[in-house]
Amino acid sequence: MPFGFIQSVVDFVTPKPIRNERSLSDQDIIEAVNDCGEKRYIEIERNKKRERETDLNILLTKCKRLLSFVETTKNESIFKKLVAFTEKVRQALYLGDDIRDLFHEFEQIENITKKSSKSFRNLSDVTMMG
Repeated sequence: MPFGFIQSVVDFVTPKPIRNERSLSDQDIIEAVNDCGEKRYIEIERNKKRERETDLNILLTKCKRLLSFVETTKNESIFKKLVAFTEKVRQALYLGDDIRDLFHEFEQIENITKKSSKSFRNLSDVTMMG
């Protein structure tokens, strides 16, 4: 009896560990159907930091390709703008801010850059350029 009382006092005074609750945004749930036709749900834990880093590395690769394209067009203003943007992407690798705006900005720069190029969607309509 005295031991139970002491245990309850100690439990009351000492903090209990708090269980970390994971939010649904930290997990992906995949719905699959097995051979018997039953639905099965597979829970995959996501690593947001790794996904963000991967997205930024993909964006950096796209910037390098676009820079290479701009070098061939000899458009200095777009080249300078793209170099400054590439530096922003590199800095974002070390910051923890939202990167969605960077993707929108890249699309705008890409649209401006590619609009001035002489590419064709239908090669059968191409005539001799000269």
